[in-house]
Amino acid sequence: MERKLRKYQNRLVDAGMGVILFAVWSVAKVNLYLGLSTFPMEELHKTALEFGISEKHLLLFIITIIAVILLCQLSVRLYVGLSAAAEGKGKPKSYSYLVLAVVLFIIEIQTAVQSFGVDRILAGEELSVNLITGLCMEAASIYVLLELMTSGICVKKLRKKMKA
Repeated sequence: MERKLRKYQNRLVDAGMGVILFAVWSVAKVNLYLGLSTFPMEELHKTALEFGISEKHLLLFIITIIAVILLCQLSVRLYVGLSAAAEGKGKPKSYSYLVLAVVLFIIEIQTAVQSFGVDRILAGEELSVNLITGLCMEAASIYVLLELMTSGICVKKLRKKMKA
């Protein structure tokens, strides 16, 4: 039983580090998306003028919202990854990181479906290298979260059995 526990603890440490690496990827992905996309600035500008907001304040507001979202996402992923790694190294943690991992897992699946979903394929969109690369990264992130969740649950169950 100790052998199994060590195996799952090692997997948990690896998965935790993977989640941290994908935290960096998710921030880069958002920055790339914002840098390469056509943000509807004209519509936002019209709306801002209707409410008497200057362009400068509107831009500052948008940047602030994006920064807060990125910091929240980065913080949650770092917490999940570091907690998993700590538990894998033998420091018992609460179930909170596993709950957050499930939330991240659901968000990742939703993001993958929206970004690379069936809609694009049905619309006849050509599969580009960028699309395939993005899909592979999303799939790898989903796999790492799945591995983290299963290993975390197994470690907790095995520890509980060993105490009894």
